[in-house]
Amino acid sequence: MKLFFTISIITIALNADMALPNNFETDFNQTITNDKGKVIKYYGNVKFKQEKTILVNESGLEREISSKLFKWSYKSPTQKEVCTDGVQLLVIDHDLEQISNYLIDESLDLEEVLKVAQKISTKDYKAIYKEVEYLISVDKAGKLKKIFYTDTLDNRVRIIFENMKYDIKSFDDRGLECEEPTDYDKIEG
Repeated sequence: MKLFFTISIITIALNADMALPNNFETDFNQTITNDKGKVIKYYGNVKFKQEKTILVNESGLEREISSKLFKWSYKSPTQKEVCTDGVQLLVIDHDLEQISNYLIDESLDLEEVLKVAQKISTKDYKAIYKEVEYLISVDKAGKLKKIFYTDTLDNRVRIIFENMKYDIKSFDDRGLECEEPTDYDKIEG
């Protein structure tokens, strides 16, 4: 659940009043502190790609369709991959040899979160949505740097991005796919 919420928050952050890249790749450090003070630290890499397509109907009306693909590769303390297209979330846990597939909860309205996001300084943004406050920071170049929030379970979440690369010309789409080992247990959520 924490992982799902984190994926959703990243999507929110990338849609706030910031320059969106067509793609990016970065390392991340994620720290989750529960309400009793227990700390879990995760490290890994995340890749993102956004595609926009304009469709024109018979009447000449244009409609833009966009898709956003994420792949989180967790390296420590557990090895897992998380892929999402904004509709489905696929989690491949290599330590448990388990694959979990979820539909993303449609009650999280990203558009509404973005509507309430406000710039609070040259590098910081704040959004309050469904009683959760998100603080998002960018670096000097306007690239995503940090995200802080407290989730609905009172876990304090901090994600710091390092070595951020935007708009990579030779970005490989295959790097966004989660390959499902055939011998892993499968769970539908």
